[in-house]
Amino acid sequence: MQRPADVHELYIRTTPEQLWEAITDPAWTSRYWYGAFNRSGWQPGDRWVSESEDGEVYLEGEIVEAERPSRLVHTFHVVDEPEPAAEAPSRVTWEIGAEGEACRLVLTHEGMGEATEEYTAGGWAYILSGLKTLLETGQPLHIG
Repeated sequence: MQRPADVHELYIRTTPEQLWEAITDPAWTSRYWYGAFNRSGWQPGDRWVSESEDGEVYLEGEIVEAERPSRLVHTFHVVDEPEPAAEAPSRVTWEIGAEGEACRLVLTHEGMGEATEEYTAGGWAYILSGLKTLLETGQPLHIG
């Protein structure tokens, strides 16, 4: 059964270039993505990983499309938990567009199996809120 896509749309007071940098630079991702460093060459065919500071890989995938600074598509495969790791990779699309003094970011995560959907439940809202807060204030978002 095909599960519905998880779609998030938000506006961030930043430029497309700064937003792209925050999505693709591990020094930025570690400040809003649960402390994870997202690493890749960010070119189609390159491997993508989300890992701890000491190199433990949580997520991996492959870059499918990269049109700096407007579009990034990559596969998404959970590797640190057995149930979602047994599922096929899903797909994440980041679409960035300038809107006046802000950027419109639409993130679409599609093709998830049930375990991957459970693994990511609430995660994108937390990650994207942290990304927005960091870009607009320069400070990480601390919840709880």
